[in-house]
Formats: sequence, structure tokens, C-alpha cells
Amino acid sequence: MTTKLHIDMSQGIIEVEGDVKFVREVYEDFKGILSEGSFDISSSSESKGDTKNKAPKKPDKQKPKRKAPAKKSTQSDSGDSGVSPDSPKMEKSLDTSGLPAFYGQYEPKNNPEKILIFLKFMTDELGIESPNTDQFYTCFDKMNERVPKVFSQAFRDTSGRKFGFIDYNSPTDIRITTVGTNHFKFDLKKKGDE
Repeated sequence: MTTKLHIDMSQGIIEVEGDVKFVREVYEDFKGILSEGSFDISSSSESKGDTKNKAPKKPDKQKPKRKAPAKKSTQSDSGDSGVSPDSPKMEKSLDTSGLPAFYGQYEPKNNPEKILIFLKFMTDELGIESPNTDQFYTCFDKMNERVPKVFSQAFRDTSGRKFGFIDYNSPTDIRITTVGTNHFKFDLKKKGDE
């Protein structure tokens, strides 16, 4: 999986693309330069005219720029937990013995409904407050369901505007929403219903 970092700094653009670890290392190195204030784009953006007779520029005092709002932790960012939604692993310690009976009551039409059923099983039956993506992967495998091609996208879709069943903050912080609870209770098709 590749990750992309794009920093503008008023057109002194720095773009990095690669795996998460590499991009994070480049960002950490560059963050030090930014915090020291030694990043000067004027030298790189200066025209190639005669610069011999020009006096050295003194740094202008600039108004502090507004910080961009903090984004939610991205799905591709596994943090220190070791859980990555883009390369899920089986979690052998998860007790899935009751999953077939629980899951068998329903007829899910799509991946968001499957994720919702797995989430209800893990929170209600197993008492896991905030399951991780590896545990969902284990549920897909146990029920012999096709795993979504882009696993992390399935969680973004389930939490998006169209469905809104879950609140997906990170691979280790997934919670059911009121919309998800209502869909599970009233709209999810049970076997035998018409």
C-alpha cells in the first residue's frame, strides 16, 4: 500500500509517496525543519535574474497562519497498535463459536450490513467495546464470506453518508451509531421475513 504526503507551504511544495513507514520518516524529518523556521522558499522560487547586486533578504515577519483542522486518524494509519485495515490478519484469540448462530438469523445484502452484524455480535455477545479491523476480518473468514477487495474502504463506506452504520475513527476504534442500531433493529432483513 502506498501513502502520499503533500505539503504546500505557499507553493514550496514537497510531495512524498511510498509505504506508510517511509512517508512518516520523511514527514518527521521535514517537521523539524518547519518547527525551526529555517524553511525558505524565496531562494528556490527566485527568478534566475542578476542576483549579485541584491542585498540579502531579511525574513519578513509574517502573520501566523491558521492551522488546518485536525483530521480524524486515517484508516491506513495503523498507529502503534499493529492493526492495519489494508492488510488484515486473523485474530485467533477471538471467540467466534457463537457467530454462526448469531449471523445465521439475518440475510445481509451488502458488506456494510455484514460489518454491522459482526459489530453487534462482538459488542453485544462478546462484550468488546470497540473491535478492531482484524476481528472483523476473522468474522468474515469464520462465516466464509467474501472479504471486501479493499478492506479499509468497506469501513469507510459503512461509516459514510450513504449508510452511516458505524463511527470509524481508526482501525482500533469502531463503534455503532444510532443509525446503525436502528437499521439493525428495524430494517435488517431476518431469515424467514418477507
